[in-house]
Amino acid sequence: MTPLFIVSFVFLFRRSAALSPVILSDESFIRRVNESYSKYLHSICGRETVRVFTQNSSRVISGRRTPWSVSLVLQGKHKLGGTLISPFHILTAAHGFVKFSTFDTAPCAVSGHKSIRELRSRRVAFGGDCIRGHSDELPNHVNCQKADVRFAKIRNVIFDGDFANGQCLRGHDWAIIELEDPIEFSELVAPICLPYPDESVQRYLTVSGWGRTNVFNDSDPFIRRWQMEHDPNCKAPWSDKMPTRVEDYLCTKSLDPKNYLSMRTCHGNSGGGIEQTDFNGITTLLGITSYGTKGCPPNELARFTRVDKYLDDICKFTGVCYTIR
Repeated sequence: MTPLFIVSFVFLFRRSAALSPVILSDESFIRRVNESYSKYLHSICGRETVRVFTQNSSRVISGRRTPWSVSLVLQGKHKLGGTLISPFHILTAAHGFVKFSTFDTAPCAVSGHKSIRELRSRRVAFGGDCIRGHSDELPNHVNCQKADVRFAKIRNVIFDGDFANGQCLRGHDWAIIELEDPIEFSELVAPICLPYPDESVQRYLTVSGWGRTNVFNDSDPFIRRWQMEHDPNCKAPWSDKMPTRVEDYLCTKSLDPKNYLSMRTCHGNSGGGIEQTDFNGITTLLGITSYGTKGCPPNELARFTRVDKYLDDICKFTGVCYTIR
């Protein structure tokens, strides 16, 4: 039997230490799951839900490879990725909620957060791989004749204010989204596992998202999933002048940096997760896509915000505490 999940609230103030809440609801608190539900999340998290079986001599595939991946959409268009960690909570990137005067260079200049009106207009698309069907104005994908997602409303957003205070030089590019209503888990929707403190990182990691395949093309509606190689030295190409030695960075490169067609992060992948899967098939969220080398070249250095650096804050605001308690 699934335990009940709501027992406590954290009241949000306009400035709470380094974390900056954007309050979209009429009530200034964020809901947390209780301890027993946190333990339950640990028992079900990180499992792919794909099932392959034969029915009437036909091969049938059900479930999803990334049931925790979500898209934040505005007017039907993908804007930001995210990763589900509880029925109420999504981890994503802080930079998707602030207004920049500059961002391609460091230091960047932030002039505040996006308008409440825009944030209330955004929806979280979950439970499917196609965020929209055919479009006459946007790129299409052969697998997406129609959308197969459902949509949830955003109740509150909490982002790390030190991202803006650090002028894009010191990391902290992460945020928590609280949903208006809880998402029901199924073969199409499931939470990913959080990492343990100082989680060891495998050589090859997996990225998922609805971002562009290169800087010249707009993103299409079908989610992609690909591998990148961990670069513990965070060595950037000569053209990349953005920071590399940041405490909460996890860095990767494409598997073939000399091949223009090699899969890598680009515009639209921000906020999505980078993950690794252990020998038991359990998938853990290691990082949140932050940014990469300008222009998304095949030899780009992609930066992700390490989730294990913020487990205490995640626990405080969501109640998802199973890797630190």
